[in-house]
Amino acid sequence: MNIKFIYYYKIVLFFLSVFVLGCQKTKQIIIETKNRNLQNIVIPKPIIDANIIDKLEYIILESNDNSLLGNVIKMRVYEDRIYVLDRIYAGEVFIYSIDGKHIATIGKNKGQGPLDFVNVHNFEIDYANNLLIIMDNYGQKFMIYNTDGEFIKKINSKLRVTDAVLLQNGNIVHAKSSSEHKLSGQSNSKIFITDDNQNIIKEGFEYDDNSNINLLNYNIIRSEFNGDVVYAPRFKDTIYTVTLDSITPRFTLDYGNNKKISNREIENIKTNQELFSLLEQGNLCFLGINVESKDYLYLSLGFGLNATVVFYNKNTTKTLSISRDTKNYDLFKILCADIDGYFYGAFNNTPLDELIELFPELQHLVDPDDMNPILFRYKIKNE
Repeated sequence: MNIKFIYYYKIVLFFLSVFVLGCQKTKQIIIETKNRNLQNIVIPKPIIDANIIDKLEYIILESNDNSLLGNVIKMRVYEDRIYVLDRIYAGEVFIYSIDGKHIATIGKNKGQGPLDFVNVHNFEIDYANNLLIIMDNYGQKFMIYNTDGEFIKKINSKLRVTDAVLLQNGNIVHAKSSSEHKLSGQSNSKIFITDDNQNIIKEGFEYDDNSNINLLNYNIIRSEFNGDVVYAPRFKDTIYTVTLDSITPRFTLDYGNNKKISNREIENIKTNQELFSLLEQGNLCFLGINVESKDYLYLSLGFGLNATVVFYNKNTTKTLSISRDTKNYDLFKILCADIDGYFYGAFNNTPLDELIELFPELQHLVDPDDMNPILFRYKIKNE
């Protein structure tokens, strides 16, 4: 073989290898736009008389000096533990047994120390590895605990901490709102994955059709019991599954004969009051709030007096849409589900007389003003 040819051949191989290695270090877009198993959720007209609740029970959370909370913002139930976030008043995550006994509180140590919190903003459970990830947005860090509330490690963040979950391999999936990216001037991806050093290693979802949106485009992101991640961006009408390798559309919304707020209207909305006004006119809008049980997907198409909630049966593909006007609507403000199919919520501001109407045995409560919010759980009746 010609020596000159071999020389040039080796040079080509060298530069080719450099190019390949360089490509491997480039952040990968992890979007999949097609999914043969995509389920279409057709939203029927909302009903008021929704007699679907079965096995309704209440849980009284123990009240002591270390477990007083004012408002349940987020909740998860895993094995024999209940995890509750009060971001508004206490700024802490509380752990209870399934019957309401207080076990631990995370976030009481407020300050600037290495294990202190500035602000407990959010939390999520890594079901695959039995871990809690606690988000301190002003402290710009993630605090990792086991599910009994014992500290494991701290991860400092280079970016503002808002909504995040742990993947099975320890990487962190972040979801950002549109306003945060516009203010930061950084990557315009709505979702990305970081390594142990908080370097972005994969990213996806650029601002396509919502690039000019004026409202805060929040994203809901949470872990599933199988270790995958659910991603539901506000206004997007699509719910995705996130793995280390891809983002795949899983559910999409069809508003049927209901009036939907169009993308053009959303882009022109400047305040939440304008959004309220459109909702009052009978329009619906996907806000990305979703809970999933083994049989059902639960989501919200509004808030406040204009709220409409939806239960979608994944097995039968039947959908039930419930109006805010239904009696005891607080029972339909679902926060989470457990692996056995129970839905959970909290009576944050429900008057005691309404609670006693639901649960007459609560009459023995001596001073309800000093109590934590009462939780509830139930299953959906068999169709």
